[in-house]
Amino acid sequence: MTDVQTATEPTGSNSVIGHEVTASSGEPGSRVLRKLLGGPRRWQRRDVARLAGVSVRSARKLWRALGFANVDDDQVAFTDADVEALARTVTLVRRGILDEPTAIVLARALGQSTDRLVSWQTEALLEHMAAQGSVEDPVAVIEQYVDELEGLLVYVWRRQLAATLRRLSDDESDGDPTAASELTVGFADLVSYTKLTHDLPQSELGVLVQRFEGLASDVVAAGGGRVVKTIGDEVLFTADDPLAGAIIALTISEHMAVDDVVPDVRVGLAHGQVLRRLGDVYGTTVNLASRLTALAQPGTVVTDPATAAALASHPDLVLVPQRRRQVRGFGPLQPLLIARADPNASLIQLD
Repeated sequence: MTDVQTATEPTGSNSVIGHEVTASSGEPGSRVLRKLLGGPRRWQRRDVARLAGVSVRSARKLWRALGFANVDDDQVAFTDADVEALARTVTLVRRGILDEPTAIVLARALGQSTDRLVSWQTEALLEHMAAQGSVEDPVAVIEQYVDELEGLLVYVWRRQLAATLRRLSDDESDGDPTAASELTVGFADLVSYTKLTHDLPQSELGVLVQRFEGLASDVVAAGGGRVVKTIGDEVLFTADDPLAGAIIALTISEHMAVDDVVPDVRVGLAHGQVLRRLGDVYGTTVNLASRLTALAQPGTVVTDPATAAALASHPDLVLVPQRRRQVRGFGPLQPLLIARADPNASLIQLD
């Protein structure tokens, strides 16, 4: 980090600084919390910074980047695991592997991703307990699965990293994150979602959204694509080529059409140059796919003429020109409906 030299205690020091305190055994869920936190709360922020060999300012910046609220400097809130994590980051910076801005970016990615992951997993477990009529203490139940959940997290992280490294090895941009690459982008949007938010009880709306995201994510994964993000009533996904994207889009539409919980979707699909940055995608192609979604009728998939041209020779697909429309930011454009030549054929199996 740029100001690690301001610290007065070297990294890895074992000296006691005078503020070591053991957390109260009466703290709610103290046993599981101590396990998760890596021990009792023993240190104030200045202690953590000095033990890790970094300034208090840098320690505070990293803490915020991880998504945690400010902690008073005189509050005993940190454990030995906090010291170790900060020291690991400092070591990466001092070795020149990272600089401070990159360390902040990586911390923010971890914080935001794991915040959603933990919320999602916890809510799913609690909803399952409620559906089963369980009267068990939810903290005690979650405590039973901590090791399994942690093991799965590490496993999935490694598999996802392996998949990313494979993509990088095939990437023609030579690993340059600022270089655009050719991708197919799709937006799947729930029909009448705004009305549903007013008409459905919150519990039913939650089930609907979870069902939509789950089905769409399964289809994208099975079709070899990637879910970039989900935003309530919308799923943004990418595929390597127009055919893979079209098959994913059609299968999403078909599954929603026969589902008893989720309403129809409309899907917009476009292929072209896309900038990938920090897990998201940007550029004209992404904007075009979004605009096309608004032009699709419920239960249909539409694309632009350039993407349609790349699909025209595929015997299993039919492209139907629609009326010419004015598209904001793109001018007049004639969208094309993508349909299957054989409506009884199954494109992606989820069973």
